[in-house]
Amino acid sequence: MPSQSPVVQVLDFIDEAINNLHSEKGRQNATVLSSYGVFFVISLIVWRQFSDRDFSTVLTLGSGIQLLGLFLLLQKIRAEKSAAGISAKTLQMYVIVYVFRLTSTCVKNGYLPVDKSGDWVYQFADICSLLLVIQLLYTIHVTHSLTYQSHLDSMPIYKCVPPCVAIAVMFHGNLNHSPFFDCCWFIAMNVDTIAMLPQLWMMVAMGGEVEALTSHYVASIAIARALALSFWWHGFQELAPKKGGFNISGWLIIAAHVLQLFLSADFLYHYITWGTSGKKSGGMVLPGGRHDI
Repeated sequence: MPSQSPVVQVLDFIDEAINNLHSEKGRQNATVLSSYGVFFVISLIVWRQFSDRDFSTVLTLGSGIQLLGLFLLLQKIRAEKSAAGISAKTLQMYVIVYVFRLTSTCVKNGYLPVDKSGDWVYQFADICSLLLVIQLLYTIHVTHSLTYQSHLDSMPIYKCVPPCVAIAVMFHGNLNHSPFFDCCWFIAMNVDTIAMLPQLWMMVAMGGEVEALTSHYVASIAIARALALSFWWHGFQELAPKKGGFNISGWLIIAAHVLQLFLSADFLYHYITWGTSGKKSGGMVLPGGRHDI
C-alpha cells in the first residue's frame, strides 16, 4: 500500500484533533487548560496591580490556587454528571474553615498578607472559595445525589471538630489582639488540618482510585499548603511572645501546615501510584475480570 503524502497526514492529524476536541474528554481538557490560562492572567494582574510584589503575596497566591482547584472540581462534576469519588464531608469541613477564617480576616488584619493583596484580594479569594464549596455541596446532595457514594464517605470527622476548637481556645496566638478573632482564625486552621481526612478515607475505601480532575483539586490544595507553610515559616518570629518565652502558637501553626501538606502529598502519592500501576481502565473492574463501562 502506498504511503500517504505529508499533506494527507497533516489533514488526518487535524481531523483527529477536531474529533478529540468535540469529545467529552476533549471538552474537559479544554476547560482545564482555559481555567489555568485565565488563572495565570488574573494572577499576573494581581501581582502587578494589587500587590507590593512582596514575599507575603505567596499567601494570597495559595488562596487563589485553592480557588482554582475547587472550580475545576465543580467543572468535573458538571461535565461527568457524577459526584462519585468526592467527599462531601471534606467540603463540609471547608465551609467551617472559610466561615471562621473570614470572620477573622474580614475584621482584623493580624493573619493577613502585609502587602496590598491583603487588602481584600486575599479575602475575596476565600469568599469565592466558600461560595464554590456551597455550590459543590448543592451539586452533590441535590443535582447529582444519586451518584454520591455516601456509604464510602463514612468517616466520623465531626468528632474531631470539638478538639480543634478546644486547642484554638487554649493555644491561640495574639496577632489580632483579640481573643475572639484569634480563636476564630486558629479554629479555621485546625479544622483545615483535618479537612482532607474524609477524602483520603474515601479514596482508601475505593481501593486507591483517584479521578484525574479530582487530582487537580487535591494538587491545588497541596500547592496552597506549601505556599502557606513558606509564609508562616518566614513570619515565625512575628508570632513569638513579646515578653519572650516559648513560641507555642508559632509552632502550632507550623505543625498544622506541615501536617496539611503531608496529607495532601499523601493523596497525590496514591494518585501517582494508582495511575502508574495499570489499574486505570474504561470503568470499574468487576469480579471475573469484566469491566463496568
